[in-house]
Amino acid sequence: MLIFVLSLSGVAVAADALVVTEREQLEAFLDDVTRPRLDDRLDGALGYIDASALPCRLQHAGATQEFAGDEQSELADSIRAALSVFDGAEQNLLQHSERIDGERASVTTRLGDSGYEQTVIYDLMRREGRWLVRSVRTL
Repeated sequence: MLIFVLSLSGVAVAADALVVTEREQLEAFLDDVTRPRLDDRLDGALGYIDASALPCRLQHAGATQEFAGDEQSELADSIRAALSVFDGAEQNLLQHSERIDGERASVTTRLGDSGYEQTVIYDLMRREGRWLVRSVRTL
């Protein structure tokens, strides 16, 4: 009987370890969009964007662009242009916040170095068990 109980508890622990919470998924998103290298940050953000599954809005430099359907390539180019403004070699994550409200979430990052700071607000929505970016706003 003892072996059976230990086996069941081991299965429960293993199953719990495989379950990733919404908060853990957002923390992974934050890690992806604040990587040290610019290209890695951009790839991290683009990994959570799928214009065919969820239209995406980009607000940058006073302009708003909407992307949907097969415009993934154009969206990727625009996101790269907006986020590549800050490519300092010594940038650090200065501040961040996360907020979950049901199927929606917001992640705000502020990256900077001694010469420049960039704030980016990502609005996300749950789709098929994962977070997808529905808008990116730079300040």
